[in-house]
Amino acid sequence: MWQSRTGASAMAVELAASLILATALCDAFGFASASFYLLVLGVPITAAAGLLCFARVVDAVNGGRMDTLGRLQATLSAVLVAGIVIGAAVREPFIAAGTIPPEASGVLVICFALLVVQALIALVPSRRSGREGRTPARPHSSLSR
Repeated sequence: MWQSRTGASAMAVELAASLILATALCDAFGFASASFYLLVLGVPITAAAGLLCFARVVDAVNGGRMDTLGRLQATLSAVLVAGIVIGAAVREPFIAAGTIPPEASGVLVICFALLVVQALIALVPSRRSGREGRTPARPHSSLSR
């Protein structure tokens, strides 16, 4: 049975993507403090998304399966959290001046790239073991008379 990787982890990644997009829009309009606080808000959200991805990997290992793509997605989530923390740290000294450093825009581009890779990984179907989701065969009532 084939199953795509969707659910709570996809929703958390989408929420992180919307926060990063909102940060980019604040950058475009010159709202330096708003973009900083959006990134600060993004830290726990991306950390939660990473923990959800890691939980899927742990569940797969406990179920006897090897989930290589899940491990990659969990690793990318950890790198995304680091990118958002670095992006917020780069912006913090410039809040009082109201400017946005060019390094901060570079970090946003890297975060977008990580989210695109995570979205592509989420589209790859995963192979599940054959017994899950199937009901056992029952004898026909006409044969058991």
